[in-house]
Amino acid sequence: MDVAKRMQSLRDQFPECTLMAFADLEAGMVLSVSADTSRMQEEISSLCSTAKAVLDHQANGPMEALISNGSDAGVFEAVLIEPEEVGVFLRSTIKQSDAFCCVCTSRISLQRFLPAVRAALDALEMPK
Repeated sequence: MDVAKRMQSLRDQFPECTLMAFADLEAGMVLSVSADTSRMQEEISSLCSTAKAVLDHQANGPMEALISNGSDAGVFEAVLIEPEEVGVFLRSTIKQSDAFCCVCTSRISLQRFLPAVRAALDALEMPK
């Protein structure tokens, strides 16, 4: 299953996920998007920038303190909770430049969603 179909399948399974993007963090580019409505390119680019910041230890201020914990170990998962939405960012453990970036409503079940997104991302990276 290709990236676009995999993202759509996840969004069908989790309708609270309103936007899902597949990004190349090294290039700083979103390669594919699945969303419930048309989104501005600036919003999609911002999502990639946020993923890069939280997953590559580039965040500043309080967010940096939360994600860095003084270690050089990689960050493979980040969840940013805001009053209206939840941002979910997962980096591939196989090809570390690849990541899924998700925007969800506050009703998302992270306990169910995170393992499903991780499994989908890992399946993309497995040799065929």
